[in-house]
Amino acid sequence: MRLRISLSSVSKTLSTTSIDHPKIPFTTAVQELATFLRNGRPNITVLTGAGVSTDSAIPDYRGVNGTYTLNPDYKPIFYQAFVASDEARHRYWARSFLGFPPVMTTQPNPTHYALTVLQSPSSLSSLSSSSPSLDIQGQGKIEAPQYIQNQDQGQVQVQNLNQGQRQSQNQVQDSIQSEREGYIRTLITQNVDGLHQKAGARNVVELHGTLHRVKCMSCGHEEDRSEFQQVLADLNPDWNELIQSQSASSLYTRMNADGDVELKSPEQQQPRPNIKKLDFRTFQYPTCSCCGTGNYKPSVVFFGENVPTHIKKSTTQAILESDGLLIVGTSLTTYSAFRLVKLAKDVGIPVAIINLGKSRGDPLADLRYDEKSTQLLKAVVSELGLGQVPGEVKHRKRTMNVVGS
Repeated sequence: MRLRISLSSVSKTLSTTSIDHPKIPFTTAVQELATFLRNGRPNITVLTGAGVSTDSAIPDYRGVNGTYTLNPDYKPIFYQAFVASDEARHRYWARSFLGFPPVMTTQPNPTHYALTVLQSPSSLSSLSSSSPSLDIQGQGKIEAPQYIQNQDQGQVQVQNLNQGQRQSQNQVQDSIQSEREGYIRTLITQNVDGLHQKAGARNVVELHGTLHRVKCMSCGHEEDRSEFQQVLADLNPDWNELIQSQSASSLYTRMNADGDVELKSPEQQQPRPNIKKLDFRTFQYPTCSCCGTGNYKPSVVFFGENVPTHIKKSTTQAILESDGLLIVGTSLTTYSAFRLVKLAKDVGIPVAIINLGKSRGDPLADLRYDEKSTQLLKAVVSELGLGQVPGEVKHRKRTMNVVGS
């Protein structure tokens, strides 16, 4: 029998009609969300979208600098076109060839790390040792507290060795319990960038697939996308030369959230010394190395393509077995994600949403925060006595010198 969350200490409304969620003080939001997580531990399911990766310099779709915001005429590739049209495949793989290197080198941000810590609090020490320190709003470097096993008492004591101060008693108790169990059981993501896994998250369900693999549409053979990138480079030396010379930006206007770029036509490309104007129709892509005839497709769910049945089943099961649904960084425009929110509400599971701007799920939300997830989740992790989240907020300028280097 599932334990239902009691949010008696949290202001909420359960109406499924249109709801106005007024802006609340940041400290109140932190306390509310911490209560939500405590009550749902360890069966919280998280659903994330493109907004969680914007602080990793991957654009979202509908935010201030989103793909659709800056280019209302943007047309993503549709599954039917990719399958039927050789020209569509030439165009897609040219765009993907230029767009994948930044995705491959992008690093997680504090939102990814915070969710990892909430899922597995004991991971904080390893994250802290392998990740840069944060420098947010002039706070300087933040060192994570160390978790030390007391062999005599068999308990975990929390000490901040740098500050030399004990945390409050509530935070200590939170930390002791958190070492035994996390707050999040399943993490469902609409993103295809793999940053949750790179941040150390486990039990991740990729609702829309991943950019890090390609699959033959005929025989099902799969290959690693980074290895496939080298195959594309060998077939297209002129295009690869642009990447090597870090001049690839001469071919596109901007990067998109799904890991490709918006190509310029040859007429739009500015003349540059020793740089050829290239037409995507000249871009070559291979047939399957296994069956020899099939065409590769990225292991992502294109627009117009169905989410695989086993993914539908696993995400549905995750919702039904949860005691709370936390939604982070998504407007829930796609029905494949929105249906999970509807399901949660239908079976009485509390819903909390963190998103900058409106969300399709707002009328169904018990808790709604119009905040940056990096700031709110970092503060919630601290409120729960788990320490400080590692990560990288400031990003160095990217280079495209990846293939063949």
